[in-house]
Amino acid sequence: MKTKRILALFLAVVTCLSLAVSASAASISDFKDVDTKAWYAEAVSAAVDNGLLYGKSKTQLDPNGLLTRAEMAAITNRSFGCYKAADISAYKDVAKSKWYYKDVALAVQMGTYNGVSSTSMQPDRAITRQEAIAVVARALDDYTKTDLSKFADAKEVSAWALPYMKAMVAAGYVHGRTQGLVPQANITRAEFAQLYFNIIQSYITKSGSYTKDYKGNLLVRT
Repeated sequence: MKTKRILALFLAVVTCLSLAVSASAASISDFKDVDTKAWYAEAVSAAVDNGLLYGKSKTQLDPNGLLTRAEMAAITNRSFGCYKAADISAYKDVAKSKWYYKDVALAVQMGTYNGVSSTSMQPDRAITRQEAIAVVARALDDYTKTDLSKFADAKEVSAWALPYMKAMVAAGYVHGRTQGLVPQANITRAEFAQLYFNIIQSYITKSGSYTKDYKGNLLVRT
């Protein structure tokens, strides 16, 4: 990959620090259910080290568990910045008492999240692969299109998700599972980590002056 001096993703993450819990200081070695030789190990390690993926407990990360729509909203906010919340009172299934209420409001305002209908968000439902890919594509705001015909199940991508799927495949961020894109299947926590790992190669988490060259996308979280 050609070396580029690029600040592709700049975050106002100071406003998101209230989302960070003690788990953000964890490392992959803290979790007993993570196979350090698995295909996802490097990606999951990067997600944990950089505070994107938290453990379910101090010793359990649940890499093969499913990600909910609410959890994806929270992760997106941590990743791409959050500072203003939308009015989400129209979504009757997002209660103010829930931990994710503010995260959903922030994600809707940012334009990364839409309801499944005008009155429903389904925050507790496992998020599908095409939904997760669409969320990240909206955050990146890069819709270069490509042909998906090499994937046998390309026709299973919903019409609304097609431009986002094409954009992420074109950018080289989405490669599909062994059996294809599998857009309607739910995404696992490990697959989410791999998606972010494909997109973000470098992180800056400490304030200061940086003059070195970085390859690919650089995520600034300070």
